[in-house]
Amino acid sequence: MAGAVFKPLDPKLLNKPSGQCAFQLRGTSSLIPFGHATATFKKSSTKTEIRTPEEPGNGIIATDYGQLTGGVDVEFGTMNTLRLALSHLANVKPFTQAIVPAKEQSFPGVMVNEWLELKAGDTAIDEAASIGLIGTVVTSVTVGGEVIPPATYRHDSKSGVVQIVVWPEGADVNEDVVVSFSAPAVTGTASTNVVELLQTLSLTGRFFLRQNNLRGTNRKIVVPQLTFGGEGGDVQWIADGSGEVVKATASGSMEADYTQKAGYEYGYMIDLL
Repeated sequence: MAGAVFKPLDPKLLNKPSGQCAFQLRGTSSLIPFGHATATFKKSSTKTEIRTPEEPGNGIIATDYGQLTGGVDVEFGTMNTLRLALSHLANVKPFTQAIVPAKEQSFPGVMVNEWLELKAGDTAIDEAASIGLIGTVVTSVTVGGEVIPPATYRHDSKSGVVQIVVWPEGADVNEDVVVSFSAPAVTGTASTNVVELLQTLSLTGRFFLRQNNLRGTNRKIVVPQLTFGGEGGDVQWIADGSGEVVKATASGSMEADYTQKAGYEYGYMIDLL
């Protein structure tokens, strides 16, 4: 006999999910999108077995379940402020830099190909405390008191680093180097951020997901209180560049929000018809 024994279910009930999700950090008023991301709901409960002492096998006579736990794992590739904050447990703030007028910085006992980082400050202590400069302008470099031509050194203005690639003829292996430079002011409106690494143990907020599935019912999914933190979520800082987009994983724990309606404390899903 051909065909199914019973009437098959509607193929519209099959699901190939896709969509977009975002996160609203506690204390803010808008949602920041994760962008290129996948999201997975995880759940578990604690199982307690009651075994009888009345027979040698100590058979199970009842099983209790309790302590429900829910979570969301988000794997995302878009490098925006949300990813920086979650993947590095960091504060992301606008970067500012005071103007540095014409200045000389000394580097004792330098060797060829070493990197020389330009910093603000007039003393060695000030320079050590500086987080470094960006957008530097180098006017001259001297090695052992001799000014060298620009073709013999490299200057990465964006990171404020100088590298001498050709040593002056007759110079010692180790020489004192002096770099003359300046740097512009950078204000908080320059779209330049500084990421303060490992400054927060966790980040809590509202998770929002809007499905746009290839197949299946689309849903609006909200977790009113989701906390990201803990271990995991390694992030590659250097890769060979030949593979896929580097992604980070953040694991969030669902917490009860009793300001919500009854039944919605941990979250809800609404069919979008």
